Amino acid sequence: MTAEELIAQLQALPPETPVLVEGYETGFDDIVELTPEQVVRYRHAQEWDGEYQAPDRFSNPEIGVLQAAVIRGRRGHRR
Repeated sequence: MTAEELIAQLQALPPETPVLVEGYETGFDDIVELTPEQVVRYRHAQEWDGEYQAPDRFSNPEIGVLQAAVIRGRRGHRR
């Protein structure tokens, strides 16, 4: 994905939308998509955890749910 393509997709989102990236592991990949995801801030994240997690990981997921845009890389599904 080029900067122009990414900018066009980001401009279609509400300005307050958090933009997140997949975390952990090494190296870099091309961006292949920008996906909408519901997330919750993970206050007790360890160094290897992402700062946000899917709501289904929590016992009371409806509290603090945010709509975010996640930048996905080519191999992100392997994480």
